[in-house]
Amino acid sequence: MVLRFQQPAPSLRPYVQHYMLVHVRYDGFTPAQAVKPMPPAPQQWLYFYPRDEMRTFHYGQGREIRSPRSIVVGPQVSRVDLRFPPDHLMVCAAFWPGGLHRLLGVPVKELFDFSVESRALLGPAITEVEDRLAETTDYPTMLAVVESYLLRALRRLPTHAPKRPLDRLLPTLLPAGRTTASLDHLAADACLSPRQFERGFFERVGMAPKLYARIVRFDRAFRLKERRPGLDWLAVAVQTGYYDYRHLVRDFKEFAGVTPPQLLAAETAHSRVAGGRAHPLAAY
Repeated sequence: MVLRFQQPAPSLRPYVQHYMLVHVRYDGFTPAQAVKPMPPAPQQWLYFYPRDEMRTFHYGQGREIRSPRSIVVGPQVSRVDLRFPPDHLMVCAAFWPGGLHRLLGVPVKELFDFSVESRALLGPAITEVEDRLAETTDYPTMLAVVESYLLRALRRLPTHAPKRPLDRLLPTLLPAGRTTASLDHLAADACLSPRQFERGFFERVGMAPKLYARIVRFDRAFRLKERRPGLDWLAVAVQTGYYDYRHLVRDFKEFAGVTPPQLLAAETAHSRVAGGRAHPLAAY
């Protein structure tokens, strides 16, 4: 298994959290073994699949979806199961809250809980990126191809437009855990009324702040348990801002369709097949 993370160029860091490349060969494994549960995560994504076709089962839609060579993933509230092909290669960019909308002009509020073929949103230029990724076998070159595309998009942005306080605030929500702050407090930091903040947040992130805060907390709880398997679930709940274990279970059942131990068991089973536990941020 190859798993690589890379930080974006400094000019892209207000928009892009990181790049990720995963290459795993599932030859010889049964279809059930080559499945990874993917509950909702706070990031939004631009994915590329240069090799074999990826399939996903979307629990919210109740159907299997065949992924094209590249997809844009908007705000998610439903679990999907990733069904990997024999030669799985994925290259992606994970965006900070609001970054996908601001950098690429993606109408994220219209992508609530589903993905769409990148070409439909981003135009024919994305086809060149897909072709170049399919032609190379060098991992650093693949990451560079994706970054070059995003740098070109950055250069097309108007340089004279002032950056709004809300746009400066959004990238701080994930690392600082500030989604637990009150709406009034966040709105004041963005120099907006609560109503203006909620409207601007929805435009950039694609969901209401309170729902987004729940997904951030749910994701933190699951990733904390992955990093520290010795913690019991009650300790995980308390450390990530839940009232109690039942409160944690409620979110897991809503966003993942199973209890916390069941989701962890499915993730652990896939990690053993793929050759090791994934990075805490590796929600792909």
